[in-house]
This record gives sequence, C-alpha cells and structure tokens, in this order.
Amino acid sequence: MRQIGTLSHQLLADRFTAFLITRGISATVEEDGQTWSIWVRDEDHLETAQQAFQDFLRDPQDERYRGVMREATERLQEEARQREQTRRRQVDMSKRWRRGQSGNIPLVKTVIGLCIAIFVMLNLGDRTSMPYRTLAFSDTVHERRDDWNENRAADRAIDIRRGEIWRLATPAFMHRDLIHLVFNMIWFYIFGSQIERRQGPLRLVWLVLVIAVLSNAAQGLAPTDWGQMAGTHRFLGLSGVVYGLLGYLWIKTTQDPASGLFVSGSTVAFLIIWLLLGVTGVLGGFGMPIANMAHVAGLLAGLGLGYRL
Repeated sequence: MRQIGTLSHQLLADRFTAFLITRGISATVEEDGQTWSIWVRDEDHLETAQQAFQDFLRDPQDERYRGVMREATERLQEEARQREQTRRRQVDMSKRWRRGQSGNIPLVKTVIGLCIAIFVMLNLGDRTSMPYRTLAFSDTVHERRDDWNENRAADRAIDIRRGEIWRLATPAFMHRDLIHLVFNMIWFYIFGSQIERRQGPLRLVWLVLVIAVLSNAAQGLAPTDWGQMAGTHRFLGLSGVVYGLLGYLWIKTTQDPASGLFVSGSTVAFLIIWLLLGVTGVLGGFGMPIANMAHVAGLLAGLGLGYRL
C-alpha cells in the first residue's frame, strides 16, 4: 500500500478516495494530524492514482467528482455482497474429503454389485445360458435361424422390436472377462461416486440409463461394415457408460466449475488415448475385442448431457 498524497480537508479526501473507488482503484483515507492521507492498495494502480490526484488538486469541484460518494458506497456494498457469496460457496476441501470417504453411495455400490452378480452368473454358463440369452442385445437362439442375418440391424434388434426394451440397457452390466470387469468397476466407482455424492443418486441413475441406452443402441445397430466401428449384437460391458460419465465430468470441469465436479486432464488424456487405440485397431491387434462404437457414442452422450444439465 502506497501513499499518493495528503489533503487538508476530510471532505475533499473522502471525495477523492470515493472517486478512485468508482474507477476500480482500491484506496483508503487516514487521518494524520491536521491532514488526511490518501493510500492506494495496489502498486499497479499507483501511477494512475497519482495522475488522478494531480487532476483533483487542480479542480476538486469538477463535475466528474459529483455523486462519487454515493456511487462508491454502492460499489463497496456490492463488493461486500459478492465476497460474502463467495465465502458461502467456498468449501473446506479437507472436510469434504473426509465426508466423501464416509458418505453413502448406494447407487454406485448397487451397480457394482449387480455387475459382479451378473458376471458370476454368466461365467457359470455360456452364450446359450438363460442369463446371457435374457440380458444380451439379442437372444442367441436367433443365430440358428436360416432367415436371420446379423448384418441387418433389424434382425439384431428383433427382440427389442418385440418389446424387450430392457435389452437396450442390460448389455452394459454384463462382463465375461475378470480384467474387463475390474477395469470398468474401478472407473465407474471413481466417476460415479463423485456424481452421486454431489448431485445425488437420481441424477446418476438417470445418466447411467440414458448413456447405457444410447451407447448400446449405437453399438448394436451400427452397420457391420464400418471396420473398427462396426456394429454387432455380441458386445458386453459398462465401458460405454464409463466414457459417458467421463464426458459429463469433463464438461462440468471446464464449463461449470461451480458444480463441484472435477476430472483431471491426465485422466481425460489416458482414457481418450485408450479410446483411440481401440478405434485405430491397435487393441484389436492384441486380441482384445473392443466395443468402439459404444465408447464413442457414450463419450458423445456424456458430453451432450454435460452441456444440457
């Protein structure tokens, strides 16, 4: 804080200080014996304030100084209100972390438990078992029919067209490989628990179902001649939803920081690179079947929902 000058009358000192405040320069006045000193808080404004002080000394009754007391008071009151609002929005991150660690996340736990239970059931049988036939995008029994063609989207959606609409969502909760299950559960826990704690289980269940339906529909109905993005009815896993939640958090982090939702740039980079490795066929070259269309569609769905909600 630097002193820029003194005035012999308090009224003049208050008027000039108010003038500086209306110009966005933080200033204060202090009594110093028989004079009043003008102080500027920000060094960056020192030169501007000194020039303004010289102008004021030349004509303190200039029209520009009329009404500055009221305007400055209103400005200071508004700044005080904004500081109070900011203070109320501030969160003690250590308390939030402790609360978050012990906070209930019933929906996240339910989804993880459901995926584990279905994983166990699927691994007790094969693709002809009742759990697989009931939950898959389409019943494997149709593959034995002479008139069924997996290249036709309508044939792949035959059961859905008959009213078994749960098949648009249930493939997301099916896993046959343990590594696949663990990978998806870890990311779902990281993303889903944050959303549930901050926005509640209803928001999360809505996101999961919408993203699951959109990503599954894209994977199940896409043309079969699209290379690495080809559609198929033989797909499983929650990764489409995971990418959707990633997209949702990504938008909230960049566009709505007040939501309290956050995903790091390194996490985004890692999962986007993983997605690109799948789309370009690199992962497929290692014998890893990847539902690339579900990943891309899930990510786009999450980005869109992040903008809309």
